[in-house]
Amino acid sequence: MIRLIDVTKAYLQAGATPVHALRGVSLDIHSGELVAILGPSGSGKSTLMNIMGLLDRPDSGRYELGGCNVAERSPDELAVLRNRTIGFVFQSFHLLPRATAVENVELPLIYSDRPNIRQRALAALERVGIADRASHLPGELSGGQQQRVAIARALVNEPAVIFADEPTGNLDSEAGAGIMALLRELYDAGRTIVVITHDADVAGQAGRQVRIVDGAIASDRSTPGGQAPAEPAAARTMEGA
Repeated sequence: MIRLIDVTKAYLQAGATPVHALRGVSLDIHSGELVAILGPSGSGKSTLMNIMGLLDRPDSGRYELGGCNVAERSPDELAVLRNRTIGFVFQSFHLLPRATAVENVELPLIYSDRPNIRQRALAALERVGIADRASHLPGELSGGQQQRVAIARALVNEPAVIFADEPTGNLDSEAGAGIMALLRELYDAGRTIVVITHDADVAGQAGRQVRIVDGAIASDRSTPGGQAPAEPAAARTMEGA
């Protein structure tokens, strides 16, 4: 699903030493995995997500998404690929305040050629257990409910992979546990999910933890009940893991 080979990224600042956000990162993520990218603030994990999510390009190295070398795609082609292949869930929800829950979920569909936009959006809200709040504005929803709307929006285009950037960061412990349980349900249903977090408790709920420190991968390990990094998703299904 995702392959990075010796990827680097640096940010230039006038009159200052360049900040090396990624230093030769190589990483494979297979279809059907639930992976946590774990690291402290400034470690490079958000830069890594931006590159994997086609929001930024590496300075060097190779990035393949679904076997496609993204360096060979134009910006317009990348925008289409991102819309059709990737769903995003952010810490701050990023919901339009004057749009209802269902209207927020419809947004990715507006830029696709899928029919029955309203029905698909309602089905996505039903999938995350919040269909009864479809006509509510974000300000009328709790933080946990807003994050469920954001997850429905990420799901509505049936993406191959979902990137969740600190998905519990703005939630209390109970709401955060509910969001992680929902992501686990999506993983159990076969969805590929990458969680970006600094929280070891959140990362511990993933089947695999990749720790990044100072722009480099410090460790990559599977956790009890998860699949090993090199194991394809088919093996997990066959073994009932």
